[in-house]
Amino acid sequence: DITPVLKSLHDGSSSLIVLQRPFVYFGRQYNQIYVNNNGHLTFDAAWHRYVPYRFPGNASRDLIAPFWTDLDNRQNGQVLYNQYTSGSVLQRATQDINTYFPNLNFVANWIFVATWYEVAYFPTSGTVSQLNPVLHENILLYKCTATGSNSVFRQGSNVNAPGRWAFRTDSGTRGSFYPRSGTANGQIDDGSSSLIVLQRPFVYFGRQYNQIYVNNNGHLTFDAAWGRFTPYRFPGNPSRDLIAPFWTDLDNTQNGQVLYNQYTSGSVLQRATQDINTYFPDLNFVANWVFVATWYEVAYYSTSGTVSQLNPVLHENILLYKW
Repeated sequence: DITPVLKSLHDGSSSLIVLQRPFVYFGRQYNQIYVNNNGHLTFDAAWHRYVPYRFPGNASRDLIAPFWTDLDNRQNGQVLYNQYTSGSVLQRATQDINTYFPNLNFVANWIFVATWYEVAYFPTSGTVSQLNPVLHENILLYKCTATGSNSVFRQGSNVNAPGRWAFRTDSGTRGSFYPRSGTANGQIDDGSSSLIVLQRPFVYFGRQYNQIYVNNNGHLTFDAAWGRFTPYRFPGNPSRDLIAPFWTDLDNTQNGQVLYNQYTSGSVLQRATQDINTYFPDLNFVANWVFVATWYEVAYYSTSGTVSQLNPVLHENILLYKW
């Protein structure tokens, strides 16, 4: 196979790529795509933006942005893409998807693969990052790694494979991952909970915490309440540990709730034990405490009436979340 290679242009992009099969992205069907050098894919046009904006950002543009940052392939690395409709790549895709989504009975007949291979962060030539998103009709997989003392990309996963993530893009699901109940934050734009004493310590990459704050703008902090609504790019503020699964400008003054709860017994612990042993089968895990935070039907500022939902769950030294 001949793999097209993007030109070595800072903030460059591919030309229009005609997809050999349509790709469904949350209800919209696309027959073309662009691979942009700065770590994202777009459907309507090439796009060069290198500074992420907060979600939902530009609601008129559908965007797949697994590694949106300021990349530079002029000194080292390549940005490539390819499509497959037969051969061992489809066999691998079929195997992977049925592993991650065992109820689909999935058979791949086409995939689109993009690769950012050993591309540097601007302006630091010689640094290395690698990202490999794969589109399968209505499923998105990606794997990413990055060098540097602050990089944690290789540690995360939602499919029990470090650095790898899998998502269905045909439709979303509503409803909480864990119970939506507990103490509610005040209806204050950019507000936060008061200090919450954890009933069990939580270990976060080598640091043990006994307290936490649930902040209205989609993040959790340990040292203090925090109202910041505009994300900064990684590695950001290395002095502050932060869990930010949905960091954006949220507003619960008009609709929605931000809640939190802790559990040390009952069906929630049983569910946690089952979930963790499914995702990490080698742990032989038994949950004795979970902390659940929920941003339920909270609006994006300043668009009241919009709806978002996020449900991160802490288990001693494990983090789950659903949005």
